[in-house]
Amino acid sequence: MKYASYLILVVLIMIFLLIMSNIRTVKKRKLELIDSFGKIPNQKKYMFESIGSYHRYKTASLGNYDAIDSITWDDLDMDLIYERINSCLTSVGEEYLYDALHSLQNNEEILLKREKLISCLEENPDNRLKLQMNLAKAGKCNYNGLVSFIFNAEAKTLKYNFIYNILTLIPVLCIFLIFVNAQAGVLCLLLSGIINGLIYYRTKAKMERELSAISYFSSVLNCLNKIFKTKDYEDVPFFDELEESFVIFKSLRTKISNILHKDFSDMAVFAEYMKIIFLTDIRNYNKAMRRILKYTDEFHILYKCLGEIDMAICVLSFRKSLPFYCCPVFRNENSIGFVDFYHPLLSDPVTNSGKISNNSIITGSNASGKSTFIKALALNSILAQTIHTCAAKGFNLRFSLIITSMAVRDNISTGDSYFITEIKSLKRILDKVKDTACTCFVDEILKGTNTIERIAASSAVLKFLNGKDCLCITASHDIELTHILKNEYDNYHFREHITDDGIHFDYKLKQGPSQTRNAIKLLHYMNFDSQIVEAAEKSVDKFIDSKTW
Repeated sequence: MKYASYLILVVLIMIFLLIMSNIRTVKKRKLELIDSFGKIPNQKKYMFESIGSYHRYKTASLGNYDAIDSITWDDLDMDLIYERINSCLTSVGEEYLYDALHSLQNNEEILLKREKLISCLEENPDNRLKLQMNLAKAGKCNYNGLVSFIFNAEAKTLKYNFIYNILTLIPVLCIFLIFVNAQAGVLCLLLSGIINGLIYYRTKAKMERELSAISYFSSVLNCLNKIFKTKDYEDVPFFDELEESFVIFKSLRTKISNILHKDFSDMAVFAEYMKIIFLTDIRNYNKAMRRILKYTDEFHILYKCLGEIDMAICVLSFRKSLPFYCCPVFRNENSIGFVDFYHPLLSDPVTNSGKISNNSIITGSNASGKSTFIKALALNSILAQTIHTCAAKGFNLRFSLIITSMAVRDNISTGDSYFITEIKSLKRILDKVKDTACTCFVDEILKGTNTIERIAASSAVLKFLNGKDCLCITASHDIELTHILKNEYDNYHFREHITDDGIHFDYKLKQGPSQTRNAIKLLHYMNFDSQIVEAAEKSVDKFIDSKTW
């Protein structure tokens, strides 16, 4: 009796220590979430091949004609923007955010629904934190495979499902046979166990990724089960749809929870042998796939709603990490208006205000801010139509496809020169504006060729765009374009200030074409040989006077 009391005491102490450890873990996680919210996310290496899976499947299956294409994505460094925004707590959220930043909305109702969700989360920080805690339990799993169940579920189901059911019945029959003929029953049971074991391990080896996906799906279902135990989210956008789809799959939660689970305790080892003999994981996988195949649309709704919710928390945190932000205003007029807008990747940005209501050429000296300005304008136009957020105090625009030609480089893999790559980039814009309302941004148009042909071709391209349903904003060093296109394009410029200390920039947009140059001055300030600088200045003066070299 004495030893039994000691044993009970030891067990109680162990239980107490486990409870306290769990409390500490939960508390630590809560503090981490509180501390990181509204902060710039920690930089880490993202596996974009995995994160982009939902976007690739969706585009291939459903088409996405309003999507940001790969050139525009690269031009605007959207991978860096994604990293700056992303604080999602689930893989579903990360994948959905990546797709959302690619998918321009032309329906304000969708954006307003997202905005209402964000507002609800902002107004109820306690509920938001509880939601974060539950989402964190689902966690992240690279290459989790869930999206393949949405778009390719039939291919993921096991063929000849009835065979597995028959193989499961054989050990049961062998147990009954033992009572009739012990020797024969034991022999059949051993043989059945060996056959089922071989089939079990062979099937699991072939289906490792699919089983991993089901295992992660179980984590998602457990997370949702905790969320919907309360009524904290009534009348919050996306939660009703999420709960309706969750109910359909709720019964799978316990059946698939132990797939790929590893436990080496004595009882767990015995249970694992039973799972092998009766092909439990494979049969549960089949049950899950039959349910998913039957309710593929509902499965997709579950994925999208969970993605929207996780993304909304992420966007709210992003907003709070900015110096200031605004929600965009959408208008029917073909223009972009902005008040104190900036690029969110800059640590100490200079803001600009104004309105561009016509096709425009932006000129200015080197390093004056032309490229950064049009990149910031293009980026905010994308964020406005995706996450309903702009790095500005005011921002208005119309719904349109954002398309760019900026960071052009030669392509070694295709053998394309710089100029060939550049004209291919421009050609896709010219093709797109024929049947789509666009806002296009071009930086240093056709700079990969000689001056005469560059001016001639650039002016022809820009005149063509002027006759289409688009707003074209281009940055160029070619002052000649401002004269050739003075009747079609408005002119803006950035200016430098030269002092004894060097060249300074205010990075403020100004009306009219640029009247200054600084390239040769920059040679001087970079300590080029004075002979080079003087020769260059004389050549410029001669050309200005005589229009000849």
